[in-house]
Amino acid sequence: MSSDSDPRVEAESTINDSYGTTIPAPIRHALDDALEPGDTVRWVISDGELSLEIVHEEYGAFEDADPFDGPAWESEAAAESAWSE
Repeated sequence: MSSDSDPRVEAESTINDSYGTTIPAPIRHALDDALEPGDTVRWVISDGELSLEIVHEEYGAFEDADPFDGPAWESEAAAESAWSE
């Protein structure tokens, strides 16, 4: 949220028949683009209060990892017997 905005933003949305809802535009705008398509929202109830947390998707976590082909087997039969053990 930007520091020059009002710290409290209120908006309402309707729950549909499948219990889904849309995050209202004033809330999305108040988050200053912190919420993006593909993110997950986590609903939390603590001490009778409901809150919503944004869970950002993390991409590229293993970008620098070297490929791993597994152990070298003497033969296909050795690999198959190790698998069945």
